[in-house]
Amino acid sequence: MSYAKIAAGLAERGHRVHCVTAARRLTVRLEAEGLPVTQLPGGDTGPREVWSLWRTLRMLGAQAIVADTPRDVRLSSYATMVHPARIIYRYNLNYRRPRNHLMDRIYLSRVAACVYQSRFIRDRAWEQMPWMKRIAHYQVPNGYDTIQYAPRPLAGADFRRKYGIPAKALVVLTSAKLSRDKGHDVALAALALVRQAGTDLTYLICGDGGKEAELRVMAHNRQVPTVFTGLLGADQLIEALSAADLVVHPSLREIFPNAVGEAMSCARPVIAADAGGTGELLGGDGSTGLLVPPDDPVALAQAIGDLLHDPGRGAAMGEAARRRIEQAFPLSRMIDGYEAVLARVIGGGAQRRSTTRDIGLQRRPG
Repeated sequence: MSYAKIAAGLAERGHRVHCVTAARRLTVRLEAEGLPVTQLPGGDTGPREVWSLWRTLRMLGAQAIVADTPRDVRLSSYATMVHPARIIYRYNLNYRRPRNHLMDRIYLSRVAACVYQSRFIRDRAWEQMPWMKRIAHYQVPNGYDTIQYAPRPLAGADFRRKYGIPAKALVVLTSAKLSRDKGHDVALAALALVRQAGTDLTYLICGDGGKEAELRVMAHNRQVPTVFTGLLGADQLIEALSAADLVVHPSLREIFPNAVGEAMSCARPVIAADAGGTGELLGGDGSTGLLVPPDDPVALAQAIGDLLHDPGRGAAMGEAARRRIEQAFPLSRMIDGYEAVLARVIGGGAQRRSTTRDIGLQRRPG
C-alpha cells in the first residue's frame, strides 16, 4: 500500500497519477482508496500485458513509470519502446536469486533512476548486481500519516469487545502477511515461553496468507491463545493497534516495514527482529523500540516479558516512537522525495552518478 500513499500524495499536489496492477484483489483495494486503476489481463510478460500497459501509458500521456519488481521493469522496458516514458525502479526485495544475465542488464539499461527505501536494500542490490551502482539512485524512506495513524483508546476497547478479548488482558499484536520469512512461528515459540513463565496473554495476528492453517495448528499446539483477524483495512488496523499492549514484528527480511511504522505512529511499543532495514526505522538505542536477534525465540521472549511487566516503560517507548515518526518519517517527506525524483527524471536531470542522494530530506519548492 506504499504505492497508494505515493499516488494519493502526488494527486493531492496536482499531478496526474494512475495505478496499474496484475491482481484483482489489489485492484479492489486501490479502488477503495479512491485511486484510478487499470488491471493488466494476465500474469506474464507477454504481448497482451505489454499491449495493455502501452495503451494505458498512451491514454494518460504518461511521462514516467514507477515499478518495483523485475517483472514490472521488463514490462515497462517493452512498453516504453513505443511510448517515451521514463522508468523509475523502486527496488524491492526479490526472494529469487538474481539472474544477472544479459537480458536483465538490457532491461535495467532502460531504467532512468532507482529509488531505495533504506540503506539495507541499496547495499543488497549493489552486492547482488554491482553494475547497478551506475544507475542514478536516490534514497527515499517510507513515510507515515500520523493524523490517520494515531492512538484511539475508545476504538481499541471496542475492538477488544468485538473479538472477545477481556479489557484487562495483555495483548501482543503482529501485523504481517501470513507467509514465509515473516516470523510468526518465532513469535509463537517466544509467546509460549512467556506463558510458561506465568504471564497470561493473547496473541493478535492481523493479516492473511497461505500459512494461516499451519499457524492455527502451531498456536493450538503451543497453547497460545490466538485471534486471527484476517486482512484489515486501515481503520480496522488502527483499532487493533490501539487494543494492543505490545507489537512484535519478528520478520526475518524487511526493507523498511510499514507494519512497524504504523505501530510507531500509533504510539505502540515495538519489539522487532534486527533484520534488513527495520533498525533504520525503529532506531537502535532502545528508546523508541527494541531490536532482538532474528530467529531467536528466547531473546524475543525475554524482551516481551520485560516490557509487558513494565507498562510505564512501554508507554514511554511508544510515545518516543511516535515522535520519531513525526520528526524523521512523516508522510510529507516521502511525497517530497518521489515528487523530486520524478521532476528530475522527467526533466532529464537523472544522470549516472556514484552517490546516493537522500532527497527525501529536501523541502518541496513552493
